[in-house]
Amino acid sequence: MADRITLQAQPRTKLTKGERNRIRRSGNIPGIIYGKDQTPTPITINGESFKQLRHHGKVLVDVSLDGTGTISAMVNEIERDMLNRKPMHIDLYAVNLREPINVDVQIILDGLEAVEKRGAVIQQNLREVTVRCLPTDVPEYILHNIAMLEIGENSTCADLQLPPNVSLQNEPTDVIAIAMEARNPEPETEIEPKEPELVHDTEGKGEEANV
Repeated sequence: MADRITLQAQPRTKLTKGERNRIRRSGNIPGIIYGKDQTPTPITINGESFKQLRHHGKVLVDVSLDGTGTISAMVNEIERDMLNRKPMHIDLYAVNLREPINVDVQIILDGLEAVEKRGAVIQQNLREVTVRCLPTDVPEYILHNIAMLEIGENSTCADLQLPPNVSLQNEPTDVIAIAMEARNPEPETEIEPKEPELVHDTEGKGEEANV
């Protein structure tokens, strides 16, 4: 198992919006750590140590909290700016490494290209499933192969290949993805130009109407 990420943090006592903005301007991130046996504690997370989470989802981390020691926690949520995707706030859930927890894990679909070559498009109904395991066994994501799906077929939670010591909390019949027939766009109908209308003068000769 790879070494866990360690986040450097310190408690924060000023809880105003202005203080949170000041923390962000300094390159750090405001956050909170809480849990079953952990009093909710507002914290400031060192921006450099946070960069280790750039390509990770809900993972187990060690929070080195000044004056408290090291706390094991799951990354529960990272709030990001809608425009520049910079981290705005982070929620950390303190855990006991010897007690199983329920956690939502992302599903990543594999084999999309093979299905699309057969004239299908995939509708993904579930993007996360809930699993139960020890914090040290939580998978970062679950890779789900759908390459064998034919048009009209679907895959369910029963088809997932879970890592050892990880149990599914969803119903086995919950649908993850459906292979649907790709619809070709209807060809545009070319509109023929109208011929100019004719009006008759008193002598019976046709003239083009003024438009």
